[in-house]
Amino acid sequence: MNKLIKHSTFSQGMFVALPALAMMLGWGLRGHIGGGPFGAMIPGAMVALSISLLLKLPASVTSIVVVFGVFGIGLGGEMTYGQTLGFLRNPDTVWWGTAGTTLKGAVWGLLGGTVFSLGFLFHRIPKKIIIYALLLMLTGFFLGFKLVNEPMLLYFSDPANPRAESWAALLFGALALLVFLRVKIASADYKMVRRFALYGMVGGGLGFGLGGFWMVLGSHLPDVLFGNWWKAMEFTFGLLLGASLGLAAWKSRKEIQNINQPEKTSEIGFSSISGELGILFAVAVFTYWLWPNLLESFVYAESVNDGFALSMVRGVARVLVNYGFYGFVFVLVIMRFPKMAWQIGITLTFCHAAIDLIRDLYPDLNPWAPFTMHFLWVFLMTAIVSLLTFYYNRRENSAINLFLLLIWSCIGISLLRLFFLSGSLSVSGMSICQIVCNRFFVDIFFIVNAIVVSWIIFNTKKHQKLLPE
Repeated sequence: MNKLIKHSTFSQGMFVALPALAMMLGWGLRGHIGGGPFGAMIPGAMVALSISLLLKLPASVTSIVVVFGVFGIGLGGEMTYGQTLGFLRNPDTVWWGTAGTTLKGAVWGLLGGTVFSLGFLFHRIPKKIIIYALLLMLTGFFLGFKLVNEPMLLYFSDPANPRAESWAALLFGALALLVFLRVKIASADYKMVRRFALYGMVGGGLGFGLGGFWMVLGSHLPDVLFGNWWKAMEFTFGLLLGASLGLAAWKSRKEIQNINQPEKTSEIGFSSISGELGILFAVAVFTYWLWPNLLESFVYAESVNDGFALSMVRGVARVLVNYGFYGFVFVLVIMRFPKMAWQIGITLTFCHAAIDLIRDLYPDLNPWAPFTMHFLWVFLMTAIVSLLTFYYNRRENSAINLFLLLIWSCIGISLLRLFFLSGSLSVSGMSICQIVCNRFFVDIFFIVNAIVVSWIIFNTKKHQKLLPE
């Protein structure tokens, strides 16, 4: 084994730029290759990896931080916001839509930043404190659903075609988490948590609020060559939220590095590939098939005649199919098997992108039916990534190599979508500007962004020196 000897420090500008670019890429990919909270694992993993590289954290710590990144950032994906963005296209509702996107973005960043910061404290605070904190967060979800979201006390979707909102649930969960941590952890540690929470709140609110104005601009420029204003909104959201989390990491860099020295961390895991991949398979089946298949039909069934007791039971079940519960399961797994962190952070993140792709390729297949072509192709693609994750996490520069694996495997899914699901690829009769600025703008942007981020990642090696033990 080798030890990483730190001999230079990244600038504040780099702490802002790399997480911003990485999260912008991840957020764009999330909207393109994987929706919902599981799709939001992509930017969560990418911002966590970029910040961990800049902090020069040990690989064992980085893997844990990545799990809390996919957990924290994924949580906001529970919020519906399509109809909220639709308000921006109407001059009469544009400011109401802006208020909704700003609020939802701020809640996304507040809760995401809070949960993400726990990854840096994972080896410092008692595990039972983390468990109690997350259980209180889930309790906050229940209260937010019941007290605000279900009665629509403050509603940012279309009442004529209602969608179930969850922004108040996430807000209540964030507040419960912050209050509990304020009491239970050291003041210096809480200061760091609070910083990530507040910076995330500001970055998320500005990113989604300002990003939404691309939709306003697009509604007034219907005939311009460029028309993908939704994607411009996603890029802006990712850019500003990633920059804010990177800035929080810069301001907390000394505390985080002191907490996570190599001698203060240890790993317990599997010595064999069969053990590691067996647990991964069990977690993936539970998360993407078994648990939602058991509960979602009950949670989302027609409920107009529910009595009080059944309404409460359905509310609890709703929390149990919320992404927050899955994130809680991920944390429990890495508490017992820390080496599973890379598989959860990298492979499970990729797995859902593969699931979304295959569902779209085979729209007539029942997604809950086992042992179909849907299952076969997802299993094969995920198996390749899991084997590469197993290989790279036991080699030097594991965090760098796994970051690149995540980037380019997601780009691969994006390209498969381009070739098989985007219609004709013919450019006959199109000008260069039409090809670059319209037809293939998103795909080109992804590749250019991925190349830039990959180049920066490679250059982080210059700030490290490897010496034999």
